[in-house]
Amino acid sequence: MTNRQYKIAAALVLFALVCVATMHAQPPPPPTDGPPCWPPPCVPVDGGILFAVGAAAVFGGKKIYNSFKASKGE
Repeated sequence: MTNRQYKIAAALVLFALVCVATMHAQPPPPPTDGPPCWPPPCVPVDGGILFAVGAAAVFGGKKIYNSFKASKGE
Protein backbone atom coordinates (compact mmCIF):
# COMPACT_ATOMS: atom_id res chain seq x y z
CA MET A 1 0.00 0.00 0.00
CA THR A 2 1.15 3.46 -0.72
CA ASN A 3 1.25 6.38 1.68
CA ARG A 4 -1.91 7.82 0.11
CA GLN A 5 -3.79 4.55 0.62
CA TYR A 6 -2.76 4.48 4.30
CA LYS A 7 -4.08 8.02 4.76
CA ILE A 8 -7.39 7.15 3.10
CA ALA A 9 -7.75 3.99 5.20
CA ALA A 10 -6.96 5.90 8.41
CA ALA A 11 -9.48 8.61 7.51
CA LEU A 12 -12.19 6.00 6.84
CA VAL A 13 -11.52 4.24 10.15
CA LEU A 14 -11.59 7.53 12.04
CA PHE A 15 -14.81 8.55 10.27
CA ALA A 16 -16.42 5.19 11.10
CA LEU A 17 -15.44 5.46 14.78
CA VAL A 18 -16.84 8.98 15.06
CA CYS A 19 -20.09 7.99 13.35
CA VAL A 20 -20.60 4.92 15.52
CA ALA A 21 -19.92 6.85 18.72
CA THR A 22 -22.35 9.57 17.67
CA MET A 23 -25.08 7.15 16.65
CA HIS A 24 -25.00 5.24 19.94
CA ALA A 25 -25.22 8.32 22.14
CA GLN A 26 -28.28 8.42 24.38
CA PRO A 27 -30.28 11.45 25.39
CA PRO A 28 -29.99 12.62 29.00
CA PRO A 29 -32.58 11.41 31.51
CA PRO A 30 -35.62 13.58 32.06
CA PRO A 31 -35.31 16.17 34.83
CA THR A 32 -36.79 15.33 38.22
CA ASP A 33 -38.14 17.57 40.96
CA GLY A 34 -35.74 16.45 43.67
CA PRO A 35 -32.67 14.31 44.21
CA PRO A 36 -32.83 10.76 42.79
CA CYS A 37 -32.54 9.21 46.24
CA TRP A 38 -33.05 10.14 49.85
CA PRO A 39 -31.05 11.46 51.83
CA PRO A 40 -29.56 13.88 49.28
CA PRO A 41 -25.84 12.94 49.42
CA CYS A 42 -26.72 9.48 48.02
CA VAL A 43 -23.21 8.13 48.63
CA PRO A 44 -23.07 4.61 50.12
CA VAL A 45 -19.67 4.80 51.81
CA ASP A 46 -20.57 3.55 55.29
CA GLY A 47 -18.52 0.42 55.91
CA GLY A 48 -16.86 -0.01 52.54
CA ILE A 49 -14.33 2.75 53.07
CA LEU A 50 -13.21 1.35 56.42
CA PHE A 51 -12.80 -2.12 54.91
CA ALA A 52 -10.77 -0.73 51.99
CA VAL A 53 -8.51 1.33 54.27
CA GLY A 54 -7.98 -1.66 56.55
CA ALA A 55 -7.15 -3.95 53.64
CA ALA A 56 -4.75 -1.37 52.21
CA ALA A 57 -3.03 -1.00 55.60
CA VAL A 58 -2.60 -4.77 55.96
CA PHE A 59 -1.32 -5.09 52.39
CA GLY A 60 1.10 -2.18 52.82
CA GLY A 61 2.34 -3.53 56.13
CA LYS A 62 3.00 -6.93 54.57
CA LYS A 63 4.89 -5.32 51.67
CA ILE A 64 7.03 -3.24 54.05
CA TYR A 65 7.72 -6.29 56.22
CA ASN A 66 8.78 -8.31 53.18
CA SER A 67 11.07 -5.54 51.93
CA PHE A 68 12.79 -5.22 55.35
CA LYS A 69 13.10 -8.98 55.56
CA ALA A 70 14.66 -9.14 52.06
CA SER A 71 17.08 -6.29 52.78
CA LYS A 72 18.41 -8.06 55.89
CA GLY A 73 19.03 -11.20 53.84
CA GLU A 74 16.96 -13.57 55.92
